[in-house]
Amino acid sequence: METREIADYFRIIRKWWWVIALLVGATVGTMLAIALLSKEQYQATVTLQVSAPAPQEVPLYSQFGREALRDEIEQTRSSLNEFLLEGDAPYQVVEVLPEISMGGSELRARTTVDLPETSQLVLVGVRASDPETAALLANTLVEAGLEQYGQLLARPTANTRQFIERELEVALEDLRAAEAEFAQFQINNQIGDLSKAVNAQYELIRALQLQGDLARAEGGIARAQAIEEIVLRREAELQNIIALSSQYTELVDRADRARDAYNFLIDRRSEARIKENQILDLGSIQIITPARPPRRPVNAIEGKLVVLGAVASILMGVLLAFLLEYLQILGVFRGFNRRLPGSEAMTVPGQADLVTGSR
Repeated sequence: METREIADYFRIIRKWWWVIALLVGATVGTMLAIALLSKEQYQATVTLQVSAPAPQEVPLYSQFGREALRDEIEQTRSSLNEFLLEGDAPYQVVEVLPEISMGGSELRARTTVDLPETSQLVLVGVRASDPETAALLANTLVEAGLEQYGQLLARPTANTRQFIERELEVALEDLRAAEAEFAQFQINNQIGDLSKAVNAQYELIRALQLQGDLARAEGGIARAQAIEEIVLRREAELQNIIALSSQYTELVDRADRARDAYNFLIDRRSEARIKENQILDLGSIQIITPARPPRRPVNAIEGKLVVLGAVASILMGVLLAFLLEYLQILGVFRGFNRRLPGSEAMTVPGQADLVTGSR
């Protein structure tokens, strides 16, 4: 860029300085007027810390575990931020604190959540017209938000627990039906334990056979024959018992399977309850510092925003100055430069070429 062009640019800015100054003054003045005319606001802040999950949830390999933990912590911070700002917690706070003349949408607008970089902290701030109200709203909002957030996280586990409980009712009915059928089978056949009944029958038959042999040896033929008849009856009973073994085994297996399924669901329900309570407890999110009534009000508009607005208005003013100069060259503002302060005749880079081209 040539020196002459740079000088022309500065001459244009000097010519339209009043436009730039007017735009900057209007912007900064409006922001300062808003800051001065706004009512005093106090902001109370609750400091939360998002820590790592329980040790049993840490992956096996520590190298990948650290990355996973950092990602989980950041995800939890981001989710908590969105939940507090977009969730239903502000409306619940308004219901819990009816003495606060504020709507849920207004409380949400007064809530800010700050996530400091390279940190595990979450800063939840609430603005109100007096310090005590600000601290009360901030603490109540965080308590309600954490409770609802825990319920939201625990909902899948709660749904699983409810499903297990429904299945548990079905398993209990199956177990009762299997045990009742097996008990009726035992009553009808007068059998407690099949293996014990078979062994007892074998022992009884052997004892009778021994008595029969002794009676025959002693010459008691009639007694020996009577014992043999008893042995025959006992052998028939043994055959009947053995014939029932398949049905007996089937009923026992059915009752055992039903009992195993029921016990399995009992264990899963206990685990689901423990997991649900653990999630509801939100052990990985702790309140480090509760909100306390602030001593000083906060600025309605921060100084950084005022400086940013001034810089932005200067840039817009410079662009507007060049636009006005270009429109004046095109003849849109005929005679306009005669009525404006500091409107001496001047050219901008490329003006001569533009005029020559128009001819």
